[in-house]
Amino acid sequence: MVKPIVTLPDNLLRQPSDEVVSFDRSLWGLIENLAETLETQHDPPGLGLSAVQIGVLKRVFVARIRNKTKAFVNPQILKFSKKEIPFLEGCFSVPLLYGHVARPAEIDLKFQDKLGKKVESHFKGVPARIIQHEVDHLNGTLFVDHVHNQNGKLFKIRKDKKGQEHLVELPMV
Repeated sequence: MVKPIVTLPDNLLRQPSDEVVSFDRSLWGLIENLAETLETQHDPPGLGLSAVQIGVLKRVFVARIRNKTKAFVNPQILKFSKKEIPFLEGCFSVPLLYGHVARPAEIDLKFQDKLGKKVESHFKGVPARIIQHEVDHLNGTLFVDHVHNQNGKLFKIRKDKKGQEHLVELPMV
């Protein structure tokens, strides 16, 4: 079932999520809701969605990795690469705002699948970025926090008279 997305200023987004201990129908339903909600996001297209973003404080997210939606339960980043890459990020919970965030280019991740099986994988590039963004959600951190901590700038999309979209820098407060 498609769920509404929790957005700022809702303080739920700032709370750390609880570890999943029961790998049952309730968890599977949550994962299905996350996947269906993610699939409905088209402008911009969704790459990841965490449980807290639909109002559930559980350490679960789904991510579109290589055009396939995959569930991650109780994720823990084991290792970050030293090399960082800046990239323009946005978030459904912080609508219409974007900012450049420097994140490690590669990560090693330990997580469980929906049945509780433990998995360790290496991710790089866009998949690594998506996972880091979603793990941040589970810890109560938003991409705008990174923009602020990295002394970056926030942008909003505005359309010109011809309907073309442009990023417009917002004044820092």
